[in-house]
Amino acid sequence: MKKVFSILAVCLLAGCADKASQAQGCADKFLDAFLKNDLEGAAQLCSESFKPEFSRSVEDFRNLPQQVKEMVQEQCSALEYEISLVERINKSDTFIVEYNIRRAEVDTAAFRQQELVESVLRIVDGKVDALNR
Repeated sequence: MKKVFSILAVCLLAGCADKASQAQGCADKFLDAFLKNDLEGAAQLCSESFKPEFSRSVEDFRNLPQQVKEMVQEQCSALEYEISLVERINKSDTFIVEYNIRRAEVDTAAFRQQELVESVLRIVDGKVDALNR
């Protein structure tokens, strides 16, 4: 009987680790697509409840003057992200993924440590459900 409980505990922990890996994978794909300006690809990783908000943001971006859009895209191409924490919320399938965005290439050692953005994604059931909330 003790073996059965041990096996169940291991399986349960493996499931939790798998969900955390799934949440991190979703965040990786979303952030990668977003920084590469693949907004359609990023939208596919959004939950149904978050898609309208994300779509409005994309539409606002598309309505910017072309020169501004090109400048933003150029700046984004010089950025990289790093996930610093994946944390489950209350035994649910909801995870908070903390990440930092930095310049990919830096000019000085002092700037190397400067983070441009510290932010979070909320991942629910393997989909991005909120950005910066």
